Amino acid sequence: MLKFTKHLMLILGALIIIGAAGLLLYQYTMSAYSLKSIVSAATANNSNQGMRDAYATTITMVWLTLGVMLVGGVLFGLGIGMPSATFKQKYEQRQAEAARELAASSAAAAVADATTDKTAKS
Repeated sequence: MLKFTKHLMLILGALIIIGAAGLLLYQYTMSAYSLKSIVSAATANNSNQGMRDAYATTITMVWLTLGVMLVGGVLFGLGIGMPSATFKQKYEQRQAEAARELAASSAAAAVADATTDKTAKS
């Protein structure tokens, strides 16, 4: 279950970061196109209200997108930092490995003793 959660966080974090970066790029290009028309309309009417509104909206959207990217980065970082197995699972694996090594060394010692006994009797 822990491994699944780790992979889920990695994938979600990466998707959020990529999506937010695409959204930020889209907002940048769209604001560049719309600012031309807003500036021309504002200068024609001797008004700066449209200019202030466009700037405030653009800045707000940039900050929101950066916040979403931050959340994606946190998820991605947590996914990288999470262990793939719990402490209990790792402990049980180490204990099983130690038991196998002990059994193998005991068997090797028994074979060596048997060989030594045959050599000594001869």
